[in-house]
Amino acid sequence: MDASYFSMQFAAYNTDWLIANILLWLLLVIATGTVLAHPGDERSNVFIKAVLALVFLWNGIVFFFSYMTQTAVAGGIPVAVAGVLFAADIVRKKIRISLPASGWLRYVTLAWVAWALGLYTIAGWLTGHPYPGGPLPPAPCPSTILAIALLSTSMATLKTDRMFFTLLCALLLWWAFFAGLGAPAIYGFYVDLTLLAAGVYGLVMLGVYWRNTNFAV
Repeated sequence: MDASYFSMQFAAYNTDWLIANILLWLLLVIATGTVLAHPGDERSNVFIKAVLALVFLWNGIVFFFSYMTQTAVAGGIPVAVAGVLFAADIVRKKIRISLPASGWLRYVTLAWVAWALGLYTIAGWLTGHPYPGGPLPPAPCPSTILAIALLSTSMATLKTDRMFFTLLCALLLWWAFFAGLGAPAIYGFYVDLTLLAAGVYGLVMLGVYWRNTNFAV
């Protein structure tokens, strides 16, 4: 898949599903704002996980298997499975997303959230991939950045839900490294270097908690 195919397929997807993308983006903004403004609130956690499940399932099924078919296996399957895991945790209620009251993690999380929900798309447009040929905020790459940022606030989940949480993180990290390396190298989409950076950040956070936590198996 060359750069022209990348832009052509994004243009087709964005044109066909502009209204859906706007609605998904608004849901992401509202759900993220709600969970960050109300730390520990159960309804806010249910809301954000429901929206992330919807976005990841949509991307996995519609975006990859209908448009980016050449990366459907590498991208569509792990993204869709991540959506299923987010949906499953609505019932399981293990993952607790909660913005810290202070400290560096609070500000790093807010920076990642702002980047994923708007600045990423603007940066893509300014670096040679304007609408409709570049990703909108609900696309797989910015959605993955957002999910990694939010999950970084809930790493304590590893104490009680080691395998499930690690599998979810692994799926997100797979796409962060796969696309974060591939998109800049193959398509010249250099803004995805920030997706790679988010992947490194998520991997470091996961590694620190794995090393320093006394796990309950």
